[in-house]
Amino acid sequence: MSYKWFGQFGEKKANQHLQKTLQSAHMEIRAGAYLSYTLLSTIIVLLVSFIMVVSLVFLVFPLINVVLDIGLVVFFLLIPVFISVLTFVILLYLPKSRAKTRKKKIDLNLAYAINFISAMASAGVTPTEIFKSLSKQEVYSEVKNESAWIYRDVSLLGFDIITAIKKNIERTPSQKFQEFLQGMVVTVTSGGSLRTYFMNKADQYLWENRNTQKQLLETLGIMAESYVTAAVAGVLLLLIVIPLMMIISGDWNATFLYILILIIIPLIHVGFSVVIRTMSQET
Repeated sequence: MSYKWFGQFGEKKANQHLQKTLQSAHMEIRAGAYLSYTLLSTIIVLLVSFIMVVSLVFLVFPLINVVLDIGLVVFFLLIPVFISVLTFVILLYLPKSRAKTRKKKIDLNLAYAINFISAMASAGVTPTEIFKSLSKQEVYSEVKNESAWIYRDVSLLGFDIITAIKKNIERTPSQKFQEFLQGMVVTVTSGGSLRTYFMNKADQYLWENRNTQKQLLETLGIMAESYVTAAVAGVLLLLIVIPLMMIISGDWNATFLYILILIIIPLIHVGFSVVIRTMSQET
């Protein structure tokens, strides 16, 4: 429906960058169609939010005897515009966000997937069969999906394995996977040994992975010390010192204590948990 109504606009505004981003995110839709969908979704959100705000301001508020001045009325009427613009921006950014998520998963599993590839190459399995087999291994997450696209290009679309790999180099979001595939193409075209190349790459990525994990553990150690200092010892010190100072000065105002206990301390814990979770996802 969106392409039928706004397809001409979508095709006019679509570009290669958006198309490549959609492919990197494995969102199987053309750039023109996605822009049409984004525009229709934005219009629907604008209309629905506008109807809700108008009903609230001109029907609900008068019934409960709430009178708004002109400034508040204008503010409420601007809310649908803000929500629709936010929707448009989020939908445009969504392919890039999914591509980044896929990149992290590819980089995280690539070292182990190359070990699998190296083992199969040592047994004399051809590259096409290697990618076919890898495309069935759920444990390798997005590397499995990348392999499935390469095998699809060969088995379904009729490309040779080198062309299929080159096409995947252009659309994969992972720089490391691009480098691996480019090296594979160079090795094949120059008559080199794929088995040796895979084994060297497996050793390289495992070494890089060990270093990354080592850095993560060191960073977690620093985070643990910071957590004990800021969220445990520091908070206990404040909870002891502040009441004592209030007792000594005779000015008993517990407002800051309420802010500390109900707002600051939870924010400290949430902040540490978000940072640690982000670090864990990246590594």
